Amino acid sequence: MKLLVSMSLALAVVTAPTLVQASQIVAQPGIFNGSGYGASYSGPGGAVQPSNQPLGAVVNGGNGAFDMFGYYNSGVGSLTETRKVDLLGGNTFRFFDTFTNNTNSTITTTLNFFGNLGSDGWELVKLNQAGLMVSCTDGGAGGCADQPVLALVSGNNGLGKASITPDRYNVSFEIKLDAGQSLSLLNFAFLASDENGPTDADVLLAGSVGQSLLSGPRLEGLTDAQIRSIANYNITSAVPEPATWIMMIVGFGTLGGAALRRRKVTLQLA
Repeated sequence: MKLLVSMSLALAVVTAPTLVQASQIVAQPGIFNGSGYGASYSGPGGAVQPSNQPLGAVVNGGNGAFDMFGYYNSGVGSLTETRKVDLLGGNTFRFFDTFTNNTNSTITTTLNFFGNLGSDGWELVKLNQAGLMVSCTDGGAGGCADQPVLALVSGNNGLGKASITPDRYNVSFEIKLDAGQSLSLLNFAFLASDENGPTDADVLLAGSVGQSLLSGPRLEGLTDAQIRSIANYNITSAVPEPATWIMMIVGFGTLGGAALRRRKVTLQLA
């Protein structure tokens, strides 16, 4: 097993349109709802018996991206957890979790958001910055292979502390709730992959979408009260509509193809 880190993506995102972005895979609605799998889940947190499978966790996700991703595996304790997990348009999984202290005492705890990635220990981290990690399955020589490139987003105000070791994604949130208080945590996972397997352009696409989810998280379908309860984001700017996100992803490929065609013309003239 190995964990490799490359910080080249931070600059490369700026030049993303120079690479080709072909047709993308379509994420699979593998969200566990207690009896099967679908595109969404709303209900309590925790697991169901006899399988002990976490409610709202994503299985597979598309081309083996996850083994089991997106649930709290420690720290909940006496808190009550409710979940709203959705596969949004544009290959983005959103995890919205609300924790309530129904006891008569203050609770201080560290909640851990967990995901088992599909790389079986061969996870290559392409970008690691506050609130955003971009990773993929290591195909050798610093490249990505097989499973999709992932943009994993844990918030923009520093509350979440994320790591991948070696294929386990963990985000710790240290919180304090007085009796009767609630707060919510918002996490995202975006999948990028050409239909024939991940490319360099997919790494750049994941970085670009991840940055956008940091600055303007996707909040469609959430109420004003739910949005105000989010503790791991400072939400101060307008949020793009779903159609804008999809246009951005499609446009990424269009610009890349145009840039490649210009280069071919230049070479032919030379």
